[in-house]
Amino acid sequence: MERAKLKLTVIILLALLNVFLLSLVLSQNLQSRTYEQDGRVQSLVYLNDRGIQAEEDVIPWESVFLDAKADPGKLLLEESQVLQGTVSSWEILSTRQPETLVVDFVRGLSDLEETCSRIASITEGYVDTGDGSRVILTPMWQISTDVGSYRLNCATGEVTRQN
Repeated sequence: MERAKLKLTVIILLALLNVFLLSLVLSQNLQSRTYEQDGRVQSLVYLNDRGIQAEEDVIPWESVFLDAKADPGKLLLEESQVLQGTVSSWEILSTRQPETLVVDFVRGLSDLEETCSRIASITEGYVDTGDGSRVILTPMWQISTDVGSYRLNCATGEVTRQN
């Protein structure tokens, strides 16, 4: 009988520990989502404070780049991005968080001594910056604004004007 009570006590303690750990994980998940949402709101406020309008759904918050970094084997290239020829090796450069890229874009516009008042769309893509024998996929944002198009290098934060 003593042994059965001891087993029951251990099982109850383990169950309580599991409940505690589950609540801890759920709490951290909620806090992470809150920080993520706050980052998005602050990014939009940052744009607005600099006179740039952008709808929240225009910015790719759930970037495919972040998924590709986690699992490059799942990288899907569109027909226009299919690599041709023989390549001995390839890699995907790391990308910055979308909130950081928004700030990089505003700073890049300032460096180019240009301004815009509205971001119309952002398209994610990759540019091959390799040397021919090796493919290096650099994540890029193609940003269409009211005054023209820009490319934002998502690995370095560099902004260039597109013709």
